[in-house]
Amino acid sequence: MKTRIIIAAVPALFLAACATTPPTTAEIDSCRTMEGKMGLQSPHDHGEMKQQGLNPMNLSHDRCRRILGDSK
Repeated sequence: MKTRIIIAAVPALFLAACATTPPTTAEIDSCRTMEGKMGLQSPHDHGEMKQQGLNPMNLSHDRCRRILGDSK
């Protein structure tokens, strides 16, 4: 039982670390490029609507929205 708890907690810790890591200059530049080319609106995701989690593109859009919101 303890092993399952540890296995479940490890990904959450990694995600928390990603969310609190300050953006690098390269990330900010990449987000500005993405914003210029396609905007920052995440397309709807049927998997997310079915409670299956976010897809990688929506995660990157969300991260860029936070980065650009903080840098402006």
